[in-house]
Amino acid sequence: MVNVKTAVRIFMLILFLSGITPNVYAQLGQNLLIGNAKAISLGNAVTADPPGIDSIHFNPAGLTRLKGRQSHLKFIVGDISVEGEFTSNEEYDALLAKYNFTDPMANTTSEVKNFALYLPGSGVTEVPVVAAPLGGMSYNPPGSDITFATAAYAPLMLGFTREEEDSGRFYGTKMGLSRITFLSPSIGWKVNDELSLGASIGLSYFGVGLSLDYRAPNILLGALKAATDDVCLGADNGFVFEGVPIDICGGEISPFERMFTLEVELEKTVSATFNVGLLWEPTEWFTFGFVYQSESNDTLEGDIAVILDQQVVGLFQGLADSNVILEQVVDALEVTKNNGVIETSGSINIVLPQHIAAGISVQLTPRIKVNVDFKWTETSVWQEFNFKTDESIPLLAVLQPFIEGVEADAIVIPRGYEDASNWAFGIEYQYNDSTALRMGYEPRDSGIPDDKLDFTIPMGDFDLYSIGLSYRMADSSVFDIAFAYGISDQYIPAGSSTNGNDNRGDNFVYNPSAGLDVRSTIEFSILEMSYSSPF
Repeated sequence: MVNVKTAVRIFMLILFLSGITPNVYAQLGQNLLIGNAKAISLGNAVTADPPGIDSIHFNPAGLTRLKGRQSHLKFIVGDISVEGEFTSNEEYDALLAKYNFTDPMANTTSEVKNFALYLPGSGVTEVPVVAAPLGGMSYNPPGSDITFATAAYAPLMLGFTREEEDSGRFYGTKMGLSRITFLSPSIGWKVNDELSLGASIGLSYFGVGLSLDYRAPNILLGALKAATDDVCLGADNGFVFEGVPIDICGGEISPFERMFTLEVELEKTVSATFNVGLLWEPTEWFTFGFVYQSESNDTLEGDIAVILDQQVVGLFQGLADSNVILEQVVDALEVTKNNGVIETSGSINIVLPQHIAAGISVQLTPRIKVNVDFKWTETSVWQEFNFKTDESIPLLAVLQPFIEGVEADAIVIPRGYEDASNWAFGIEYQYNDSTALRMGYEPRDSGIPDDKLDFTIPMGDFDLYSIGLSYRMADSSVFDIAFAYGISDQYIPAGSSTNGNDNRGDNFVYNPSAGLDVRSTIEFSILEMSYSSPF
């Protein structure tokens, strides 16, 4: 019966993963795929220098700078590369040797080169690069101090796929999440010559998809497997306990092999947020900007499937075939039902935290302008994640008395993240009356403590570098183009993170690299173009 409890415990705790990744990626992907070339070329330091139609997002008070009727078209092309390395060490090698085990993940690498998106109706869809046309319109009535606008943009759009045999598959064979703002009614009000105020409402589609293989390289589970291997050596039926046969040899639960595959697709059709901003221009050479972006608190609903490995199904089937009592237990847990395929519906509450930015724009010389922003994001709201199923699950009911945070229809997982803050810097050089050159730098804090890092989110703190060009035409149309490059390196020493490589014997929570040193590098490149024109 020990085998049953151990397997069930591991099996259900992994379900929390469906609610982890969107939140952290939301912080890291913030502002990267809005599609405004000016903004990204200035390192997103544009709170006091709002970028055209995308003032809707960055600071809606900046809409007052748009005069007459304006159309705005944008195009984004992005690419991502993720590399990982899982390295053994003397302590881990000694532990493996003790039980005569070999860890196939040890001293291997993982590589991701294919981008993926979560698309409505299609789920996680692999694409060579991410590419999307976006746009918007603005209108300032003649003689009015009010400007109206709306735009489509992507506050969050990330994802990837891995090969089936890639070592990183235990952190996800595919993953995609998309938050696409399809309508954003906005208003800017020029109070006087110095002060502008603005507000916008964002109506967005939010979708999350995930598929991963799960393993549990745990010390206690390894010792248990070693013991069962000895029992089954030369035996047909395992062993007899007080006259009752118990067959544990019909399959196995290995700490180093796949136990099951988790597949999740969750979405919400309409998610609402709002932005409010202020722009103060007391002189021709100095501007101050402030923006507040509200949190979104959404419940995503959809389908969840757990596909048990056939070795695991065989173990439970063997137990069920041993005697009437165990047969009733296994049947009640529904582990072998549908040949190990467990399908249900459920939901996850995802909070994308509130965000505040304040910045200045200083015209140092007639040709040189410098922007500086300070940004803060309340990532400390991710103290825990709540996953809920639409109906009670027998496996969860069994675990409820033994595991804190587990209920018959819910799992609560503590996270313990911290608020994130960072600076952003941009400089613009007005080469001539029509052409401006730009460059930016943004060092970004992830808000993930060192003891919470993992390869599922292979992105700790990162640096964003960017360059760009703006060209104003004779008819007042403006063409902007920008290129941005971001990189993040992280090193997770063995045993340092409870979310990936913890050495504790009692940690059955998602921990696929237990005992291994983990390194990761993520690089992404973004090309953005935009065209604004009066009509």
